[in-house]
Amino acid sequence: MSMGDILYRMGEAVDSGIWWLRGLVLPVPSKKPPSFRYLRGLIRRNLTVHEFLSLTLQLAFVLYLIINLTLLLLRVSMLWILLIAPPYFLYIRYILVRNREFFLEPEPYRMFYYWISAISFVSFAGYVVIRRVATTVYYYIGYLTVILGVILLFRYYFKSRYGRDWTYGTVEEVRGDIARVFVHDDLAANVKPGYYWVDAVPDAEPGRVVKLLIENRTLKGAVPVRILEVYLIDQSSQTEAEPKEEME
Repeated sequence: MSMGDILYRMGEAVDSGIWWLRGLVLPVPSKKPPSFRYLRGLIRRNLTVHEFLSLTLQLAFVLYLIINLTLLLLRVSMLWILLIAPPYFLYIRYILVRNREFFLEPEPYRMFYYWISAISFVSFAGYVVIRRVATTVYYYIGYLTVILGVILLFRYYFKSRYGRDWTYGTVEEVRGDIARVFVHDDLAANVKPGYYWVDAVPDAEPGRVVKLLIENRTLKGAVPVRILEVYLIDQSSQTEAEPKEEME
């Protein structure tokens, strides 16, 4: 390979890197959903685009927590906590902005992950500071109490602004007096994705969208318990309110 070829490839690599970095820092909404090539290889379930996006955010947040906890155990300097934060926040923002059109309800996810990530960053950074000045265990107890209070206040604010006692589902099957519905991951309703059995109602035919009353259960999240409304549309009508969208 000649020197000219080497320089040309180096230029291409630099140019690609600049475009990649620009897309990460200044993301724009995409018209095409991501492929999730690696996640599809790991998750052997028929998830929708919305579910994969939610799972991506969850994994990124958990990884961020694990890395920071490891850094705290290693008793590293504050610099490491500060260096880890920007790539994580940029990635979270990229996922939320780039794929905004493919979240069924993007605003609760945006608000939740921005704020819970910010609280986590402040918690880790603050712990490093407390560790330097603490003279007794009461410093740590007081600090953890404050952090817990902040988390509870955020939970209350989030539920008061976005929380609701209903969600949408798609009827998959009807067996006599009961119906099997598919429900997306719904952060505002605190419902996990999956299939749920509820009492059947008139017009609740397979493929139709239904509005479901949910019931909160301690340590288990919320679960659909009853059909409130039936919409005379089916899966082929790709509406904003529809809980089951196409995978591709």
